[in-house]
Amino acid sequence: MISETSKVVSDANRFFDALIEGQLKLGQTIKQSELCDILGLSLSSLREVSVLLEAEGLIEVRKRMGVRIFYPDVSFVGNTFQYREVLECEGLRRFMDFSGRGWVEKTRKAHIDMIDFVRGVSDTEEYRIPLVAIEKDFHGTFIGAFSNEQISKNYDRAQQKMYLFRLLNPESVNIKNTVHSLNEHLDVIDAIENQDVEAAVAALKSHFSGVLTRTLTT
Repeated sequence: MISETSKVVSDANRFFDALIEGQLKLGQTIKQSELCDILGLSLSSLREVSVLLEAEGLIEVRKRMGVRIFYPDVSFVGNTFQYREVLECEGLRRFMDFSGRGWVEKTRKAHIDMIDFVRGVSDTEEYRIPLVAIEKDFHGTFIGAFSNEQISKNYDRAQQKMYLFRLLNPESVNIKNTVHSLNEHLDVIDAIENQDVEAAVAALKSHFSGVLTRTLTT
């Protein structure tokens, strides 16, 4: 059984942060001593977190060669999207049993404000952090409807992996695509407001399909 103490999880997040910040590269092979320096970990701590990262398919520890960081192929990307879609669609159905107008109005306004902000900048880095926050709030709402800690943990890992896919194709989150994605969110919000469960689920599936296409082809 993999030990998932708060420290191990925190150390795993350092690994993700290092990838996002460009200190590590997808597909890279690196010596354990170098990885310790980048992550600010002792060798014993690295060994502990490596068990979790290797179980998740994120690294492969090779004797006398170092640590190879995964490079997601099309199948890996598609499977991760499918996993999230299955979870979120069921969570959305549950959420609609108790969703209120307050959530709809607050979330719609946040999206409209974000669209206006994105259209007014020229550098994707300017909206990267607030965009992650609004995506986490939107999608996380449906996962929260399960009220299941284990589902939430597994989902968070899948979401982290999906964020890494953007490193393969930064243009997938350019201004045009980002606005398109946020408008797809608004389609889901509109269906929730109308209490049309099937339309909401269909809009969410369409959003995932759109994001996957943009990730692979932009």
